[in-house]
Amino acid sequence: MRENQRKRALEGAYIPERIFVDAGVLKAPLTRRILTRLKTVPRTVIGDPREKVAVLAALHGTGNPLREGKKLLWLAAQKGKFVKPCPCTPGHVGCRYFTINLNLQCPLDCTYCILQNYLVEPWLTVFVNTTDLWAELDAFLGKLAFRYLRMGTGELGDSLALDHITGLSGDLISYFRKHPNVDFELKTKTTNIRGLLEIDPPRNIVVSWSLNAERMARDEEQGAPSIEDRLEAARTVVERGFRVGFHFDPLIRHAGWKSGYAAVVRALSRTIPPGRIAWISLGGFRFPPPLKKIIQTRFPGSRIVHGEFITGQDGKARYFRPLREELFRHVATLLRRYGGGEVPLYLCMENEDIWQDVLGWKPGGKRAVENALSPRGWLRG
Repeated sequence: MRENQRKRALEGAYIPERIFVDAGVLKAPLTRRILTRLKTVPRTVIGDPREKVAVLAALHGTGNPLREGKKLLWLAAQKGKFVKPCPCTPGHVGCRYFTINLNLQCPLDCTYCILQNYLVEPWLTVFVNTTDLWAELDAFLGKLAFRYLRMGTGELGDSLALDHITGLSGDLISYFRKHPNVDFELKTKTTNIRGLLEIDPPRNIVVSWSLNAERMARDEEQGAPSIEDRLEAARTVVERGFRVGFHFDPLIRHAGWKSGYAAVVRALSRTIPPGRIAWISLGGFRFPPPLKKIIQTRFPGSRIVHGEFITGQDGKARYFRPLREELFRHVATLLRRYGGGEVPLYLCMENEDIWQDVLGWKPGGKRAVENALSPRGWLRG
Protein backbone atom coordinates (compact mmCIF):
# COMPACT_ATOMS: atom_id res chain seq x y z
CA MET A 1 0.00 0.00 0.00
CA ARG A 2 1.37 3.41 -0.92
CA GLU A 3 2.42 5.38 2.17
CA ASN A 4 0.30 8.43 1.35
CA GLN A 5 -2.75 6.24 0.82
CA ARG A 6 -2.01 4.44 4.09
CA LYS A 7 -2.17 7.76 5.91
CA ARG A 8 -5.39 8.76 4.14
CA ALA A 9 -7.23 5.42 4.30
CA LEU A 10 -9.12 6.42 7.44
CA GLU A 11 -8.74 10.18 7.22
CA GLY A 12 -12.02 11.75 8.25
CA ALA A 13 -13.56 8.36 8.98
CA TYR A 14 -16.98 8.63 10.59
CA ILE A 15 -17.34 8.27 14.35
CA PRO A 16 -20.84 8.71 15.85
CA GLU A 17 -21.47 10.90 18.85
CA ARG A 18 -23.86 8.37 20.39
CA ILE A 19 -24.90 4.77 19.74
CA PHE A 20 -28.41 3.40 20.29
CA VAL A 21 -28.85 -0.37 20.52
CA ASP A 22 -32.18 -2.13 20.29
CA ALA A 23 -32.32 -4.46 23.30
CA GLY A 24 -33.09 -7.50 21.14
CA VAL A 25 -29.73 -7.30 19.32
CA LEU A 26 -27.50 -6.45 22.27
CA LYS A 27 -25.86 -9.89 22.22
CA ALA A 28 -25.48 -10.19 18.46
CA PRO A 29 -21.84 -10.79 17.43
CA LEU A 30 -21.82 -7.76 15.10
CA THR A 31 -23.19 -5.57 17.90
CA ARG A 32 -20.35 -6.69 20.14
CA ARG A 33 -17.80 -6.03 17.40
CA ILE A 34 -19.10 -2.50 16.80
CA LEU A 35 -19.30 -1.61 20.49
CA THR A 36 -15.77 -2.93 21.02
CA ARG A 37 -14.44 -0.77 18.18
CA LEU A 38 -16.28 2.27 19.55
CA LYS A 39 -15.45 1.82 23.23
CA THR A 40 -15.39 5.52 24.05
CA VAL A 41 -18.68 6.42 22.35
CA PRO A 42 -21.67 6.72 24.73
CA ARG A 43 -24.37 4.12 24.11
CA THR A 44 -28.00 3.70 25.13
CA VAL A 45 -29.95 0.44 25.07
CA ILE A 46 -33.52 0.91 23.80
CA GLY A 47 -36.12 -1.53 25.12
CA ASP A 48 -39.30 0.46 24.56
CA PRO A 49 -40.36 1.66 21.07
CA ARG A 50 -41.58 4.90 22.63
CA GLU A 51 -37.96 5.77 23.39
CA LYS A 52 -37.19 5.74 19.66
CA VAL A 53 -40.13 8.06 19.03
CA ALA A 54 -38.72 10.42 21.67
CA VAL A 55 -35.29 10.45 19.98
CA LEU A 56 -36.92 11.23 16.64
CA ALA A 57 -38.95 14.05 18.19
CA ALA A 58 -35.83 15.53 19.77
CA LEU A 59 -34.06 15.51 16.39
CA HIS A 60 -36.95 17.28 14.72
CA GLY A 61 -36.81 19.82 17.51
CA THR A 62 -33.31 20.82 16.41
CA GLY A 63 -34.66 22.26 13.16
CA ASN A 64 -32.25 20.15 11.08
CA PRO A 65 -32.95 16.48 11.86
CA LEU A 66 -31.07 15.20 8.82
CA ARG A 67 -27.85 16.93 9.86
CA GLU A 68 -28.16 16.07 13.53
CA GLY A 69 -29.30 12.52 12.81
CA LYS A 70 -26.00 11.77 11.08
CA LYS A 71 -24.30 12.04 14.47
CA LEU A 72 -26.21 9.00 15.75
CA LEU A 73 -25.67 5.30 15.02
CA TRP A 74 -28.50 2.82 15.63
CA LEU A 75 -27.96 -0.94 15.85
CA ALA A 76 -31.09 -2.90 15.00
CA ALA A 77 -32.44 -6.07 13.40
CA GLN A 78 -33.62 -6.16 9.80
CA LYS A 79 -37.25 -7.24 10.14
CA GLY A 80 -37.89 -7.52 6.40
CA LYS A 81 -35.90 -9.02 3.55
CA PHE A 82 -32.21 -8.21 3.21
CA VAL A 83 -32.12 -9.11 -0.50
CA LYS A 84 -34.30 -7.24 -2.98
CA PRO A 85 -34.23 -6.58 -6.71
CA CYS A 86 -32.91 -3.13 -7.50
CA PRO A 87 -35.98 -0.97 -8.16
CA CYS A 88 -36.48 0.12 -11.75
CA THR A 89 -39.23 2.27 -13.19
CA PRO A 90 -41.61 0.51 -15.62
CA GLY A 91 -40.76 1.48 -19.18
CA HIS A 92 -37.07 1.90 -18.33
CA VAL A 93 -34.31 -0.67 -18.89
CA GLY A 94 -33.26 -2.53 -15.75
CA CYS A 95 -30.11 -4.59 -15.29
CA ARG A 96 -31.26 -7.48 -13.04
CA TYR A 97 -29.19 -6.22 -10.14
CA PHE A 98 -29.97 -7.34 -6.58
CA THR A 99 -29.33 -5.19 -3.54
CA ILE A 100 -28.45 -6.24 0.00
CA ASN A 101 -29.76 -3.70 2.51
CA LEU A 102 -27.44 -3.83 5.51
CA ASN A 103 -27.43 -0.19 6.50
CA LEU A 104 -29.56 2.92 6.13
CA GLN A 105 -28.49 6.55 5.71
CA CYS A 106 -25.00 7.89 5.07
CA PRO A 107 -22.55 10.08 7.01
CA LEU A 108 -21.84 12.06 3.84
CA ASP A 109 -24.25 14.88 2.98
CA CYS A 110 -24.69 15.14 -0.79
CA THR A 111 -27.16 17.81 -1.81
CA TYR A 112 -28.88 15.54 -4.33
CA CYS A 113 -29.15 12.44 -2.10
CA ILE A 114 -32.58 10.83 -2.48
CA LEU A 115 -32.33 9.33 1.01
CA GLN A 116 -33.26 12.78 2.35
CA ASN A 117 -36.72 12.21 0.89
CA TYR A 118 -36.89 8.42 0.99
CA LEU A 119 -36.02 7.41 4.56
CA VAL A 120 -38.08 8.36 7.62
CA GLU A 121 -35.39 7.95 10.28
CA PRO A 122 -32.51 10.43 9.96
CA TRP A 123 -29.90 8.48 11.93
CA LEU A 124 -27.51 5.88 10.54
CA THR A 125 -28.74 2.32 11.03
CA VAL A 126 -26.75 -0.92 10.82
CA PHE A 127 -28.70 -4.17 10.74
CA VAL A 128 -26.69 -6.53 12.91
CA ASN A 129 -28.65 -9.80 12.56
CA THR A 130 -26.19 -11.19 10.04
CA THR A 131 -27.07 -14.81 10.91
CA ASP A 132 -30.42 -14.12 9.26
CA LEU A 133 -28.63 -12.52 6.30
CA TRP A 134 -26.48 -15.57 5.59
CA ALA A 135 -29.51 -17.87 5.85
CA GLU A 136 -31.49 -15.68 3.46
CA LEU A 137 -28.61 -15.55 0.98
CA ASP A 138 -28.14 -19.34 1.18
CA ALA A 139 -31.79 -19.86 0.28
CA PHE A 140 -31.78 -17.22 -2.46
CA LEU A 141 -28.54 -18.28 -4.13
CA GLY A 142 -29.23 -21.98 -3.71
CA LYS A 143 -31.93 -21.68 -6.36
CA LEU A 144 -29.61 -19.85 -8.77
CA ALA A 145 -26.31 -21.68 -8.36
CA PHE A 146 -25.67 -22.03 -12.09
CA ARG A 147 -26.70 -18.54 -13.17
CA TYR A 148 -24.66 -15.38 -13.32
CA LEU A 149 -25.87 -12.66 -10.92
CA ARG A 150 -24.89 -9.13 -9.95
CA MET A 151 -25.46 -8.15 -6.34
CA GLY A 152 -24.24 -5.38 -4.09
CA THR A 153 -24.72 -3.10 -1.15
CA GLY A 154 -24.82 0.67 -1.36
CA GLU A 155 -28.38 1.49 -2.40
CA LEU A 156 -29.58 2.88 0.96
CA GLY A 157 -26.19 3.75 2.42
CA ASP A 158 -22.51 3.86 1.41
CA SER A 159 -20.94 0.37 1.33
CA LEU A 160 -17.63 1.37 2.98
CA ALA A 161 -18.31 4.55 4.98
CA LEU A 162 -18.84 2.53 8.18
CA ASP A 163 -16.51 -0.36 7.35
CA HIS A 164 -13.88 0.63 9.94
CA ILE A 165 -16.68 0.25 12.51
CA THR A 166 -18.53 -2.81 11.20
CA GLY A 167 -15.93 -4.86 9.31
CA LEU A 168 -18.79 -6.03 7.08
CA SER A 169 -16.78 -5.90 3.86
CA GLY A 170 -14.63 -8.76 5.13
CA ASP A 171 -17.69 -10.79 6.13
CA LEU A 172 -19.37 -10.25 2.77
CA ILE A 173 -16.26 -11.02 0.73
CA SER A 174 -15.71 -14.23 2.72
CA TYR A 175 -19.28 -15.26 1.95
CA PHE A 176 -19.24 -14.43 -1.77
CA ARG A 177 -15.84 -16.05 -2.24
CA LYS A 178 -17.84 -19.31 -2.11
CA HIS A 179 -20.26 -18.12 -4.82
CA PRO A 180 -18.15 -17.39 -7.91
CA ASN A 181 -21.24 -17.09 -10.14
CA VAL A 182 -22.06 -13.82 -8.35
CA ASP A 183 -20.26 -10.56 -9.06
CA PHE A 184 -20.59 -8.82 -5.70
CA GLU A 185 -20.17 -5.04 -5.61
CA LEU A 186 -19.27 -2.62 -2.84
CA LYS A 187 -20.16 1.00 -3.80
CA THR A 188 -18.64 4.03 -2.11
CA LYS A 189 -17.57 7.66 -2.34
CA THR A 190 -15.04 7.22 0.47
CA THR A 191 -11.40 6.18 0.77
CA ASN A 192 -12.19 3.83 3.66
CA ILE A 193 -10.38 0.83 2.15
CA ARG A 194 -8.13 -0.38 4.95
CA GLY A 195 -10.25 -3.48 5.59
CA LEU A 196 -10.13 -4.42 1.90
CA LEU A 197 -6.35 -4.27 1.82
CA GLU A 198 -6.14 -7.00 4.45
CA ILE A 199 -8.11 -9.43 2.24
CA ASP A 200 -6.93 -11.77 -0.52
CA PRO A 201 -9.32 -10.57 -3.27
CA PRO A 202 -11.55 -13.12 -5.05
CA ARG A 203 -12.11 -12.55 -8.76
CA ASN A 204 -15.83 -11.92 -8.29
CA ILE A 205 -15.58 -8.88 -6.00
CA VAL A 206 -15.96 -5.41 -7.53
CA VAL A 207 -15.21 -2.23 -5.56
CA SER A 208 -16.92 0.74 -7.17
CA TRP A 209 -16.69 4.50 -6.78
CA SER A 210 -19.18 7.21 -7.60
CA LEU A 211 -17.46 9.89 -9.71
CA ASN A 212 -18.48 13.38 -10.77
CA ALA A 213 -16.97 16.53 -12.18
CA GLU A 214 -14.59 17.99 -9.60
CA ARG A 215 -16.72 21.10 -9.18
CA MET A 216 -19.80 18.99 -8.43
CA ALA A 217 -17.83 16.80 -6.03
CA ARG A 218 -16.61 19.89 -4.21
CA ASP A 219 -19.88 21.84 -4.15
CA GLU A 220 -22.55 19.13 -3.98
CA GLU A 221 -20.95 16.13 -2.22
CA GLN A 222 -20.31 17.47 1.25
CA GLY A 223 -18.03 15.34 3.41
CA ALA A 224 -16.87 13.19 0.48
CA PRO A 225 -13.21 12.90 -0.54
CA SER A 226 -11.97 14.64 -3.66
CA ILE A 227 -12.11 12.87 -7.01
CA GLU A 228 -8.31 12.61 -6.91
CA ASP A 229 -8.44 10.80 -3.57
CA ARG A 230 -11.21 8.45 -4.74
CA LEU A 231 -9.19 7.50 -7.81
CA GLU A 232 -6.09 6.99 -5.70
CA ALA A 233 -8.08 4.65 -3.44
CA ALA A 234 -9.29 2.80 -6.55
CA ARG A 235 -5.70 2.50 -7.78
CA THR A 236 -4.70 1.04 -4.43
CA VAL A 237 -7.37 -1.68 -4.44
CA VAL A 238 -6.53 -2.51 -8.08
CA GLU A 239 -2.90 -2.98 -7.06
CA ARG A 240 -4.15 -5.25 -4.28
CA GLY A 241 -5.88 -7.36 -6.95
CA PHE A 242 -9.51 -6.23 -6.95
CA ARG A 243 -11.56 -5.31 -9.98
CA VAL A 244 -13.24 -1.92 -9.81
CA GLY A 245 -16.30 -0.18 -11.20
CA PHE A 246 -17.34 3.44 -11.55
CA HIS A 247 -20.70 5.17 -11.49
CA PHE A 248 -21.04 8.59 -13.12
CA ASP A 249 -24.37 9.11 -11.41
CA PRO A 250 -25.79 11.66 -11.14
CA LEU A 251 -24.37 13.45 -14.15
CA ILE A 252 -25.25 17.12 -13.59
CA ARG A 253 -25.35 19.91 -16.14
CA HIS A 254 -23.50 22.95 -14.84
CA ALA A 255 -21.27 25.72 -16.16
CA GLY A 256 -18.25 24.05 -17.76
CA TRP A 257 -19.71 20.54 -17.51
CA LYS A 258 -18.11 19.30 -20.72
CA SER A 259 -14.58 20.18 -19.63
CA GLY A 260 -15.34 19.08 -16.06
CA TYR A 261 -16.31 15.54 -17.05
CA ALA A 262 -13.49 15.36 -19.61
CA ALA A 263 -11.03 16.12 -16.81
CA VAL A 264 -12.42 13.29 -14.68
CA VAL A 265 -12.13 10.78 -17.52
CA ARG A 266 -8.55 11.93 -18.19
CA ALA A 267 -7.72 11.40 -14.52
CA LEU A 268 -9.36 7.98 -14.64
CA SER A 269 -7.33 7.05 -17.74
CA ARG A 270 -4.08 8.00 -15.97
CA THR A 271 -4.97 5.96 -12.89
CA ILE A 272 -6.82 2.72 -13.73
CA PRO A 273 -6.04 0.25 -16.55
CA PRO A 274 -9.26 -0.38 -18.54
CA GLY A 275 -8.81 -4.14 -18.17
CA ARG A 276 -9.33 -3.89 -14.40
CA ILE A 277 -12.75 -2.23 -14.74
CA ALA A 278 -15.81 -4.47 -14.48
CA TRP A 279 -18.31 -1.82 -15.63
CA ILE A 280 -19.14 1.87 -15.72
CA SER A 281 -22.66 3.24 -15.41
CA LEU A 282 -24.09 6.61 -16.47
CA GLY A 283 -27.13 8.17 -14.85
CA GLY A 284 -28.61 11.63 -15.22
CA PHE A 285 -29.63 13.81 -12.28
CA ARG A 286 -33.25 12.98 -11.42
CA PHE A 287 -35.34 13.63 -8.36
CA PRO A 288 -38.88 13.20 -6.98
CA PRO A 289 -40.70 16.55 -6.66
CA PRO A 290 -40.53 16.74 -2.82
CA LEU A 291 -36.73 16.55 -2.93
CA LYS A 292 -36.52 19.92 -4.67
CA LYS A 293 -37.83 21.75 -1.61
CA ILE A 294 -35.56 19.73 0.70
CA ILE A 295 -32.50 20.69 -1.36
CA GLN A 296 -33.51 24.34 -1.50
CA THR A 297 -34.09 24.41 2.28
CA ARG A 298 -31.02 22.48 3.37
CA PHE A 299 -28.62 23.74 0.70
CA PRO A 300 -29.77 27.23 -0.34
CA GLY A 301 -26.51 27.81 -2.25
CA SER A 302 -27.00 24.81 -4.55
CA ARG A 303 -28.22 25.54 -8.09
CA ILE A 304 -28.68 21.95 -9.30
CA VAL A 305 -32.51 22.02 -9.23
CA HIS A 306 -32.59 25.08 -11.49
CA GLY A 307 -32.53 23.72 -15.02
CA GLU A 308 -34.64 22.50 -17.92
CA PHE A 309 -36.47 19.58 -16.35
CA ILE A 310 -39.51 17.59 -17.42
CA THR A 311 -41.57 15.05 -15.47
CA GLY A 312 -40.68 11.50 -16.49
CA GLN A 313 -42.80 8.34 -16.50
CA ASP A 314 -41.72 7.67 -12.94
CA GLY A 315 -42.89 11.09 -11.75
CA LYS A 316 -39.31 12.26 -11.22
CA ALA A 317 -37.91 15.45 -12.67
CA ARG A 318 -35.36 14.72 -15.42
CA TYR A 319 -33.43 16.85 -17.85
CA PHE A 320 -35.26 17.55 -21.10
CA ARG A 321 -34.38 14.59 -23.33
CA PRO A 322 -32.05 16.37 -25.83
CA LEU A 323 -30.08 17.81 -22.91
CA ARG A 324 -29.93 14.44 -21.21
CA GLU A 325 -28.73 12.70 -24.34
CA GLU A 326 -26.09 15.35 -24.94
CA LEU A 327 -24.80 14.76 -21.42
CA PHE A 328 -24.72 10.97 -21.79
CA ARG A 329 -23.23 11.03 -25.28
CA HIS A 330 -20.40 13.35 -24.26
CA VAL A 331 -19.32 11.21 -21.30
CA ALA A 332 -19.85 7.91 -23.12
CA THR A 333 -17.67 9.08 -26.02
CA LEU A 334 -14.89 10.07 -23.63
CA LEU A 335 -15.09 6.72 -21.83
CA ARG A 336 -15.06 4.71 -25.06
CA ARG A 337 -11.93 6.50 -26.23
CA TYR A 338 -10.30 5.70 -22.91
CA GLY A 339 -11.45 2.10 -22.71
CA GLY A 340 -11.09 1.28 -26.40
CA GLY A 341 -14.36 -0.62 -26.26
CA GLU A 342 -12.99 -2.84 -23.48
CA VAL A 343 -15.08 -1.38 -20.64
CA PRO A 344 -18.80 -2.26 -20.49
CA LEU A 345 -20.99 0.87 -20.28
CA TYR A 346 -24.62 0.94 -19.26
CA LEU A 347 -27.29 3.53 -18.50
CA CYS A 348 -29.18 3.65 -15.24
CA MET A 349 -32.97 4.01 -15.48
CA GLU A 350 -33.34 5.12 -19.08
CA ASN A 351 -35.57 3.74 -21.83
CA GLU A 352 -34.50 1.68 -24.85
CA ASP A 353 -34.68 4.61 -27.26
CA ILE A 354 -32.11 6.56 -25.25
CA TRP A 355 -29.90 3.46 -25.03
CA GLN A 356 -30.06 3.26 -28.83
CA ASP A 357 -29.33 6.94 -29.37
CA VAL A 358 -26.48 7.11 -26.83
CA LEU A 359 -24.86 3.66 -26.80
CA GLY A 360 -25.96 2.37 -30.20
CA TRP A 361 -27.98 -0.66 -29.11
CA LYS A 362 -31.32 -1.59 -27.59
CA PRO A 363 -30.97 -4.06 -24.72
CA GLY A 364 -34.41 -5.60 -25.09
CA GLY A 365 -34.80 -6.02 -21.33
CA LYS A 366 -33.00 -6.75 -18.09
CA ARG A 367 -31.59 -10.09 -19.23
CA ALA A 368 -29.77 -8.51 -22.17
CA VAL A 369 -28.07 -5.97 -19.90
CA GLU A 370 -27.09 -8.66 -17.42
CA ASN A 371 -25.61 -10.75 -20.22
CA ALA A 372 -23.66 -7.79 -21.58
CA LEU A 373 -22.08 -7.18 -18.18
CA SER A 374 -21.38 -10.81 -17.29
CA PRO A 375 -17.98 -12.47 -17.70
CA ARG A 376 -17.77 -15.40 -20.05
CA GLY A 377 -18.29 -18.91 -18.81
CA TRP A 378 -21.54 -18.62 -16.83
CA LEU A 379 -24.93 -19.97 -17.81
CA ARG A 380 -27.29 -17.08 -18.45
CA GLY A 381 -30.96 -17.88 -17.90
